[in-house]
Amino acid sequence: MSDFGAMSLLELFREELDAHAAALDAGLLALEASPDDRATLDALMRAAHSIKGAAKIVGLEAGVQIAHAMEDVFVAARAGELRVHRGIIDAELACVDLLRQLATCDEAAAKAFKDTRAADITAAVAALVAARTAPGPLQPAV
Repeated sequence: MSDFGAMSLLELFREELDAHAAALDAGLLALEASPDDRATLDALMRAAHSIKGAAKIVGLEAGVQIAHAMEDVFVAARAGELRVHRGIIDAELACVDLLRQLATCDEAAAKAFKDTRAADITAAVAALVAARTAPGPLQPAV
């Protein structure tokens, strides 16, 4: 159990990200077998939304931007505007990895992440947008 009273805001963000990133990983893998599962999509949307909120509280604009793009995909899938496929899952998992990299930074590097990793953030968000617009059947898990 963590002693939240002694933690910095960045450490609290790390705790929040750890919990929700694990849920994102598990949910995204579950979508491979069942891409229209509403409960899984709901859980994924909530996880991305929670990460976005935590990043906003801590002032990590990079985290807000990445999590917001992720959340938008889940909202669209829940609304039936797109069907989750391998490209979306891969793009979402890449975003989770990028968020984990953000969480490993010290405070100064975390604040500068939006500038120092701008190309990576832009590429990750662009991959989500491209995956949303590219129709693709879900490939069976290997």
